[in-house]
Amino acid sequence: MKPVAETIAAVGPPVFMHSIGEKASPSAMIARWRHSGGDFDIGASDIVSVVVNLQDGVPVRHRIGDSAPRAHVAAVGSVSVTPAHQRNQISVRGEADVLQLFLRESFLETALEAPFNCLPLFNSHDSELQAAAMQLFVSATRGDPDDLLLLESGVRRVAARLLVRGDPRSAQPARGGLARAAHRRVNDMITAALEDATAPSLTLSQLAGAASLSVNHFIRAFRQQTGVTPHRHIVLRRLERGITLLKKPGKSVAEVSDGVGFATPAHFIATFRRTMGVTPGAFQAALLR
Repeated sequence: MKPVAETIAAVGPPVFMHSIGEKASPSAMIARWRHSGGDFDIGASDIVSVVVNLQDGVPVRHRIGDSAPRAHVAAVGSVSVTPAHQRNQISVRGEADVLQLFLRESFLETALEAPFNCLPLFNSHDSELQAAAMQLFVSATRGDPDDLLLLESGVRRVAARLLVRGDPRSAQPARGGLARAAHRRVNDMITAALEDATAPSLTLSQLAGAASLSVNHFIRAFRQQTGVTPHRHIVLRRLERGITLLKKPGKSVAEVSDGVGFATPAHFIATFRRTMGVTPGAFQAALLR
């Protein structure tokens, strides 16, 4: 695949790479890259690229095709998508750690039995794409022949989700939401609470107070802003912090659970598996192979 070769030329060989489908012409590939950043120019091809970030706080600048450049600070678990036939110019300013799926457009159209189209994504929190990529990564690192069907099913799941994201109706901006200053205050409050695992759980009244809204108005505005409820958002943030801790050698799942504020390891494991599709132990084992 051309983008794989260009990425290797730009940042060096991946930490891990696995082909899905025929060796001579794979339908998909999954790789994990760790590199120190730089400026990269990946040419247009028939490959759709899906990137799931595993590193927090890295400044990134994207330009896909002829679109205006987009800058963001990458967050753990965030997803970026480059459609087929689009040039991707990327500047990364810091240590990067990402999972990347390369999906051949012709395979996606065959799998879905429909013309395939998807939209670019930048630093998006799409839990379905994130979970599908993590499941593919865990299955691929095991190297078990019995996982072939699981891998192919996972690619189809990604394709179906990308097709939904390609629906013009899904690209319409949400109406309403929080004012920028209110969103910043709420986000700062959540971040401070997450950084202190011993802090008591936030209440809706506290969050609504930070936004200067009634509780009911806050819940509606928050969901319009983020696509999820305040509780779901905080759970996802805890899991994203968990991913960061799982990358550290020697960290047990119980220690990670405690570090991100879950009441028990069992609760953390169940929530992680329900959201990500794999257990934290399986994901950690894949990361540390």
